[in-house]
Amino acid sequence: MSAESRPTPRRIALLGSTGSIGTQALEVMQESHGSLVPVLLSVGSNSEALVEQALLQRPERCIIVEPDTSIDEIQRSYHARGGTADFFAGHHQQLDSIADMSLDMVINGITGAAGLQASLATLEAGIDLALANKESLVTAGALLKRAAQHSGATIYPVDSEHGAVQQCLADSAAQTVHRIVLTASGGPFRGMTRQQLETVTPEQALRHPTWQMGDRISIDSATLFNKLLEVIEAQELFGQPVGGIDVVVHPQSIIHALVEFHDGSTMAHLGYPDMRVPIRHALHRGERPPGEFRPLDLLDLQELTFEAVDHQTFRSLEIGKPVLDHPGTTLGAVLNAADEEAVAAFLSGSVGFLQIFDLVERAIQEHQHQPLENLEQVLEIDQVTRDQVRSWYP
Repeated sequence: MSAESRPTPRRIALLGSTGSIGTQALEVMQESHGSLVPVLLSVGSNSEALVEQALLQRPERCIIVEPDTSIDEIQRSYHARGGTADFFAGHHQQLDSIADMSLDMVINGITGAAGLQASLATLEAGIDLALANKESLVTAGALLKRAAQHSGATIYPVDSEHGAVQQCLADSAAQTVHRIVLTASGGPFRGMTRQQLETVTPEQALRHPTWQMGDRISIDSATLFNKLLEVIEAQELFGQPVGGIDVVVHPQSIIHALVEFHDGSTMAHLGYPDMRVPIRHALHRGERPPGEFRPLDLLDLQELTFEAVDHQTFRSLEIGKPVLDHPGTTLGAVLNAADEEAVAAFLSGSVGFLQIFDLVERAIQEHQHQPLENLEQVLEIDQVTRDQVRSWYP
C-alpha cells in the first residue's frame, strides 16, 4: 500500500492503560500496524508500569491521576531512559487532555464510578467512546446519551456481552427485537448454597473460572452484581425490548449474548473468552480487521450447557429491579456506590460475602429516587451513599 493510500492513523486515548482492559487494548493497537495510535496513556497511580508502557508505546502525553511520588521525579527518570512524552498529574489534567489533544477515540478502561467524568467529557467533546467502564452508563446513562446525541459522538461497548448484542443486532430496527439474553459464567460459587457462602473468603471469590479481571469486577462476578450492571447497561444502550432482557448461566462462556427477533429468529455471538475480540470491534468502530484469536472448535467443545440463575442465593438481579424499573433516575448511582463500598468492605474483611447483598439492598430501599439532571447531582448522591454504607458496618 502506498503512503498516499494509507488511512490516516486514528489518535487513541487509553484511560486505565495498565489494567486488564488497557493492556489488551494496547495489544490490539499494536496489531493494527499504525492505524490505531495510542497518543495518551492514563493511570490511577501505577507510575512504574506506566513508564514502561510509555517507553514502548511512545505516546505524546501520560497522566497519573494520583501519583505516589513527585511527577517531576517520574518525568526526569523517564526522560533519562530516552522517553519523549510529557507527564502530568491530576484528574483535571486527564479531562483537559481529552478536550485538547485532537483525539479520534477514547477507550475508558477505568474501574468504578471514577470513570464517569472522563466518559462524559469525551462525549461532550464529540469524541467517540469505546466504553469498558459500565459504571458510567449505570450511574448516568441519561447524561451520557444526551451528550452523545448533542455532539454526534458514538458509544461503542467494550464489554463482551454488549459487543455481542451490538453485533447480533447489526442493522436491525429496534422494533424487530423481541428479547435480549445475556449469559453469565456463574462465577466461582456456582451451585453453592447460602449456608456455604457464609464462610467464603475474598481469595476464593477472586478466583473467577473463566476471565482474568480486577478485584472489584471479580467480586461482582461472584455475587452476580456484575450481571445486574450489565443488564442495566444493555437497557441503556439498546432499550428495553418487549420480551425484556434476560440472564442465563452458561458455564463455558462461549455464547456471550443472544438476540431474539419477533420473526422467530435468534442470533447468537460465540467465541472463546478473549477480551481482545470486543476491544478490537470497538476500536475499529465495527470494522473487521484481522487480529490474533483462537478459532472456535465446536467438536472440541462438544457441548454447551445452560442453567437458570439461582435468584434466592444470588439475589443481585432481584435487588436491582427498582433500578431497572426506574431508568433515568438517581437509583443507578446509589446501586453502584453501595456495591463499590460493600465490595471494598468484603475485601478488607469488614463484612462477610452475604452482607454485600444486604448493604446494597438497604441502600436502594432507603433512597428516594429523583430524575437524573446533571453530573453534580450524581456525584453528590454517590458520596452520600458511600458515607451511609460505611456507617452500617463496624
